[in-house]
Amino acid sequence: MATGGFGGATGGATSNGGIVGSGGIVGNGGIVNAGGLPPNTGGVVGNTGGIGAGGGPDPGSGGFSASGGVPGSGATPGSGGDVVGTGGGVGTGSGAKVPEPSGECPSFKSGTQTIMGLSTVIQAGNPGAAKGPLLFVWHGTGGNGAQGMLQIPNSVKQDITSKGGIIIAASDNGQVREGADVTFVLGVWYDVADLKFSDQIAACAVKNNNIDPNQIYTTGCSAGGLMTGTMMLKRSSYIAAAAPNSGGLAVGGVAPQDPNHVPPVLCMHGGSTDNVVINFGDASATLETITKGKSMTVDCNHNSGHCGAPAALYESAWTFMKAHPFNVGESPYKGGLPAGFPQYCKIVQ
Repeated sequence: MATGGFGGATGGATSNGGIVGSGGIVGNGGIVNAGGLPPNTGGVVGNTGGIGAGGGPDPGSGGFSASGGVPGSGATPGSGGDVVGTGGGVGTGSGAKVPEPSGECPSFKSGTQTIMGLSTVIQAGNPGAAKGPLLFVWHGTGGNGAQGMLQIPNSVKQDITSKGGIIIAASDNGQVREGADVTFVLGVWYDVADLKFSDQIAACAVKNNNIDPNQIYTTGCSAGGLMTGTMMLKRSSYIAAAAPNSGGLAVGGVAPQDPNHVPPVLCMHGGSTDNVVINFGDASATLETITKGKSMTVDCNHNSGHCGAPAALYESAWTFMKAHPFNVGESPYKGGLPAGFPQYCKIVQ
């Protein structure tokens, strides 16, 4: 797939291992030079390089607090038996805890609108009698919401919208926002501001558009795949399952927001061929180290390069997420992956 990498889909030409101009596409192992990376700030090296020391937050911090989104330590049981923290969200029995809306809610109609400063592409079905799913899609460095939406096969989009569901694909606005950049150096998605955005989307969609709070999922590629790994842990109070595509976590030490719920995850990556600043097979393994033994964890090494997950794999990823709503209990995949999943997909033990 040509979109959604650490390098975006617009701008300069590709150079094998080289540096691309502002907004350019990253080549194999190349580095985006979006406005120039400052020297000596946890810098980035080429083909086999990684993120330099001092580039990120304290790995032991384990998350952050956002208004209404985090279960508090002094939480009390809700009437449905779930736990709602200080300033807590809406409980759903033994299921997800979605925050209350903060401020005016957007209208979820197909098209593009600006929500909390981010141009946001929306594909939405008509709310029906049954509650529908919500899928967050995150694009890569230099991309936008429309390109992020291209990651999702039409069959998956149709399945979501036919059930009255919503797909949300925001565009990075190029500004430094609140919190830490999940890539540490490229300035794309931020683990405070952009999760507040997600909180508001989820809250309003559940309240106003008959979205099932137990069917909220996330995916994304490259920088968006790192955002996917970050979101599934730091919003484990309502993210049911996730499927990062060339993503995961750049560093370990990220703790689930709700320690009682570690979302199931299916990691798609290109293994040794998936190199842009970092190796995304390694970043996927970093996330899998946190989730394995706590929730269903599936690794899919397609060996097709960066963000190269084929459509059939993305369809399997959606099947995986649907099979793991928030309140699923024991994974239906405990005995093995369903027939039809790619043979390179393996349950991580």
